Amino acid sequence: MIILGLHFGHDAAATVVRDGRVVSYVLRERFTRVKHAVSLDLATVERALETAGLRVAEVDAVAVCSTQGVELIVDDPGRLRVLPGGTDPFGRPCALSDADIAGRGVATMLELLYDDALSRTWLGRSYAKLFPEHVGRSREDFAPVPWIDTFADRPQWSTGRTLAALAAAPAEISEDLRYGFHVPVRVEIDGHALPGYAVHHHLAHAASGYYTSGYREAAVLTHDGYSDGHGYHSGMYYLGAGEALYPLAPHHLNLGGLYDRVGVALGLGLVGPAGKLMGLAAYGRPRFFDSRFVGNFTDLAGRFNTDPVTAWLLHCRKEATRLGYDLGPYGDPAHATAPVNADVAASTQKLFEEVRLEAVRSLDRMLGSAGRTVRDLCLSGGTALNCPSNSDIAENGPFGRVFVEPACDDGGIAVGAALAVHHSLLGNPLRGDRERFPSPYLGPVYPAGEIRAALDAAAGDIEVEECADPAARAAEDLAADLVIGWYEAGSEAGPRALGHRSILADPRPTANWPRVNRIKGREQWRPFAPAVLAEHAADYFAGLPLPSPYMLFNARVRSTAIPAVTHVDGTARIQTVDGGCGGYHRVLSVFHELTGVPVVLNTSFNGPGEPIVERPEEAVAFFAKSELDALYIGGFRITRRMA
Repeated sequence: MIILGLHFGHDAAATVVRDGRVVSYVLRERFTRVKHAVSLDLATVERALETAGLRVAEVDAVAVCSTQGVELIVDDPGRLRVLPGGTDPFGRPCALSDADIAGRGVATMLELLYDDALSRTWLGRSYAKLFPEHVGRSREDFAPVPWIDTFADRPQWSTGRTLAALAAAPAEISEDLRYGFHVPVRVEIDGHALPGYAVHHHLAHAASGYYTSGYREAAVLTHDGYSDGHGYHSGMYYLGAGEALYPLAPHHLNLGGLYDRVGVALGLGLVGPAGKLMGLAAYGRPRFFDSRFVGNFTDLAGRFNTDPVTAWLLHCRKEATRLGYDLGPYGDPAHATAPVNADVAASTQKLFEEVRLEAVRSLDRMLGSAGRTVRDLCLSGGTALNCPSNSDIAENGPFGRVFVEPACDDGGIAVGAALAVHHSLLGNPLRGDRERFPSPYLGPVYPAGEIRAALDAAAGDIEVEECADPAARAAEDLAADLVIGWYEAGSEAGPRALGHRSILADPRPTANWPRVNRIKGREQWRPFAPAVLAEHAADYFAGLPLPSPYMLFNARVRSTAIPAVTHVDGTARIQTVDGGCGGYHRVLSVFHELTGVPVVLNTSFNGPGEPIVERPEEAVAFFAKSELDALYIGGFRITRRMA
């Protein structure tokens, strides 16, 4: 069975799932070059089908999802349309009637962009960056399909329960809830009318984690930066059991939104400040941490007279004043590592870890109250990109194994929606040959002619050398302390470079830390990640589950030989590399033979504020304007032509 997954929100993407296996994945931002791009275009859908080797007519069903509050907008409604409601051709149960569907649709993003007051808010300014297509156009120029965020409900979900109350309540494992978070849709693509479903945002998150985990049963926690903890829009607890995925209850966390807002307050950017905040936290101490803030939205509403984000920021400033900090640098990105900023970041990270760990314990106790002992846990949603918290849960939480998928942010919910439709809605069983760590290399593979054309276009500025063994030559360059771009085969799913679109350097010279930050145009204090041969990971790193192939867990560094990838607190966000990683694995293997060190510095192949490079011409263009010493692409070694 072939399912096409379409995600229309920020980090818009398209994917193809064939018989339960993800066979292609295309993230729209890689082609529009707008980071976290919102809305879906027909070209992205066509690329996903082409990469899978399929035509539209071969698709059996379509899974549709979006970010909360983001309506469905396409570039050509005459060729791509989503029509909600109608009869379900697969005959599956559905909790909502056509009348419910018609009354629940929302079109929030356009309101944020075109309402004068809302457009000046943090969220309005953020969406203006993610959807530049609105510039010079009126709201009436778009033909959006309202998105449904609210599906099944329970009275206690709306009023909210504390984490302790959630832990004490037996989990409701209900078939009604299993089929309560989707509605039937019809999708028209180039004249082909395809049946399908619109799938709730967090059900898609849960599915993208559970169905790629390799587990046959797992507890699942999803959480992202949306909403303040009311209802279930910021995330849910789930149980995956065989092919079924059961929504259990909302956890009412407001943690993701708080973390993002603190990043904005510290001057780390309007869009995507969380990654920077995680790195900055290592420079400080959690001196402002206060256990009164540990809890979900319902817990905190009973403790403070204002919203939790405002209460936390006021608390941190008050404590900083009381302790005699210089507040002058507060929120100034030019002085990000000043004590007040670093300690606010460290305190927020500590709070994040404590709350998220308590939420995981609450989920475990909720399942236990229902008589279910579950060994494994999946984490998904944007908060699952927080590596120290993931490691804390793996080390100190109640579950034996923890899995996080590489595209756990909103970019992965196209995958999750398709898998939810295939398994939980349509009842197709789990594959017997599922891998716990499936390959993330799901993007288009560019033919040799396209790579050659990109090199020919830059011929006046570059030297091109054909290599019999490019991976071995790249390792020699790294051992000679050159910084290289490495580009091979299909691009990775997820926001972190995993070796097919990477910048690589020798991790042994301390100077390579600031050197690579200069090449990428990043703040000098920001850390870099190590890639390590899987069989040697335990020799260099501790305190995380191994293997760790997706850069989603933090480790304690055990060796003093790799200072360029050791953060100031002695940790590193690692990727373990095995033979499934292609030529990238051989680069590390030969580097190990040459130097005795099985580790390289690995970072994403992109500049500041731009997506990771996708096409060959983007890799060549980056090399031409940067201080990279060499680029490896398509079997060629590229250097600059000497004057």
